[in-house]
Amino acid sequence: MSTIKVEEIQHPSNSNNAVSIASDSSVSLKHSGSAKLATTSTGVSVTGTCAANAFSGDGASLTNVSASDATKMPLAGGTFTGSVVFEDAINETIFAITDASSVALDPDNGMVQTWTLGANRTATDSLTTGQSMLLIVTATASNYTLTWPTIKWNGGSAPTLGGANATAIELFKVGSQLYGATVGDLS
Repeated sequence: MSTIKVEEIQHPSNSNNAVSIASDSSVSLKHSGSAKLATTSTGVSVTGTCAANAFSGDGASLTNVSASDATKMPLAGGTFTGSVVFEDAINETIFAITDASSVALDPDNGMVQTWTLGANRTATDSLTTGQSMLLIVTATASNYTLTWPTIKWNGGSAPTLGGANATAIELFKVGSQLYGATVGDLS
């Protein structure tokens, strides 16, 4: 087996080095004499733009990646502007409210919430404008009641809860006004 030892490789038509090989075995590929891809003891370093038609891996250890690319949604939060098409089911979080004498209705806990009353209770409004939620209330066989925050109800009055049957209620807020519509008893 023959061994050729070189430090630089040039194309015969110019004087720029195309490949450099260092004594530590690191290799640098160059364009017009400027290093663009270099091996290191921890991987590869790219200078300039790296174009690829595929990528493998989840990118979890990438650093210095812009977190504010306006063409993509962040992992948490964000606002859609324009049309959005979902081609599959939207899976809602079902949140079971912990029963207490006073409970804040907050869709940030989940868009569908269940509440089994352990006594007569009071609900408070924690919705912000544009938010909505489906509340499923079970008053149990004792027919407990629920005192509501200020709500404009579809039909003019708050629902009569269905006792042991759950009652479904849609809540939504526009500006500072909270609205409610009774879906009905789920028996």
